[in-house]
Amino acid sequence: MSENLDEDISSLFQRLLPFVVSALLITIFYMPLGLFSLNGIRPMVGVACVYFWLQHRPDIFNLWSVFCLGLWDDILSASPLGSCIFGMLLMYMLVNLTSRFFNAKPFIVLWYGFMLLLLVTMFGKWLLISVYYSRFLPLSMLCFGYMITIAIYPLLSLLLAFIQNKLMKD
Repeated sequence: MSENLDEDISSLFQRLLPFVVSALLITIFYMPLGLFSLNGIRPMVGVACVYFWLQHRPDIFNLWSVFCLGLWDDILSASPLGSCIFGMLLMYMLVNLTSRFFNAKPFIVLWYGFMLLLLVTMFGKWLLISVYYSRFLPLSMLCFGYMITIAIYPLLSLLLAFIQNKLMKD
């Protein structure tokens, strides 16, 4: 009985690990340390985590994980409720549509794919927020957020790959 319980707990831990690590990273990037923010411009860490986990472990990172992560990002951010959920669900849809092109490709190809899908995702989120406020928001914030997110993606992906390789079994 004890062996089955240990295996069940271990299996649950491994299935929840991508979600928990992603939620923790989002929380860290919203902490008011002044390190990750330039006048309120923050990288879209949640979207980057969604992209990484859907590329590498789509079997355990599902739609509910993406939705809950988007809700957590909405709670922590100052954006209108539902906009982060929309952005992450849009990334989920885009990754599912393009997964056959990026499956088992080298990192540089995945990074270029992330750049393209992030641009579409950020533009969609920007458009949704612009409709919410009934005016077009400045594109400069979008461009700086895009560049910061692209710049930190290799480090973030290295951290997530380390966690996947050390703490998760196939």
